[in-house]
Amino acid sequence: MLYETLRKVAAAACCALCLSATAQAASDTPSIWTHIVAGMQLDQRETPETVARARAYARRADLVEAMLARSEPFLWHIVEATERRRMPLELALLPAVESGFDPHARSQRQAAGLWQFVPATSAIFGLQTTRDYDARRDPVASTRAALGHLSDMYEYFGDWWLAVAAYNVGLGNLSNILKAQHGVTSIWALKLPKETHDHVRRLAAISLLIEQPQRFGITLPAIADAPATAIVPLRSAIDLSAAAEAAGVSDSLIRQLNPGLGDLRNTTGKKGVMLPTAEAERLLATLKSRRFTPSARPQVVVHVIQPGDSLWQIASHYRVSIDDLRRWNDLAESSVLRPGRRLSVQTSL
Repeated sequence: MLYETLRKVAAAACCALCLSATAQAASDTPSIWTHIVAGMQLDQRETPETVARARAYARRADLVEAMLARSEPFLWHIVEATERRRMPLELALLPAVESGFDPHARSQRQAAGLWQFVPATSAIFGLQTTRDYDARRDPVASTRAALGHLSDMYEYFGDWWLAVAAYNVGLGNLSNILKAQHGVTSIWALKLPKETHDHVRRLAAISLLIEQPQRFGITLPAIADAPATAIVPLRSAIDLSAAAEAAGVSDSLIRQLNPGLGDLRNTTGKKGVMLPTAEAERLLATLKSRRFTPSARPQVVVHVIQPGDSLWQIASHYRVSIDDLRRWNDLAESSVLRPGRRLSVQTSL
């Protein structure tokens, strides 16, 4: 549910991922929100139901505003990619519905990233998942795949709202729904599964909030219509951890903005890394001045879960992070460790 996502975002709103809104407020650069509103194209956003949803969100304005602030590192890149494809800019807001603009988000169905791709279908959309790299959690790669998928759905159905519905329920399922309802084509008249019905209305409601914040009593975070982050190209596999240390960039900042990365000591399969612009410039200068040979791949061992084991204990034993353990074994935060289950652990011990 969107509110559950919003609560998680609010809890993390003060982390290093969030860039300085004060600096943006002082800037004369136009707002990204003005840019998005100017590029909105979808009709019939304002229905009684979507207005009611927008008002419901506005009653938790603190959560909505925290979520939107969380978008700052990624939003300009998403808007630019959406606009380049000549798609309605409402679609740049879809990650608000999918993940609350959290690239670390993972659902109980194991969907991951800003756009919530599931493992079973990620390869279809060109998102590779390997030991070293999960493209579903890469903000740039997943955005490219999601917009391509939405564009394909639009070409098939000829309607952007139907494309949004198909993104949630699937092309085949939506085609069957349309056939069963004897030619009903309006998304607002179509009887959809509850999850898909809500999915479409949430995007419409979020779009209304962005378009008319004063009407709904929310304050949009000050995000400039300019990139807050930059992509540092990786032309070959390197030891990114060593390069970052030399450039004065922390591993934790890299992981916050690039959750698709596996072992930072060997960036095989990764074409670029996202960082705030100042840190990106330092890292790029460092990479140009020195070579950082990738470290040897860590050994993969199998840990058989014993009664009483916890992720913290296992991570401490192998000197790895809990987040890495979850990522290597596709574990959600709610996953239960059952004795006898085997966990893969990448370790240099």
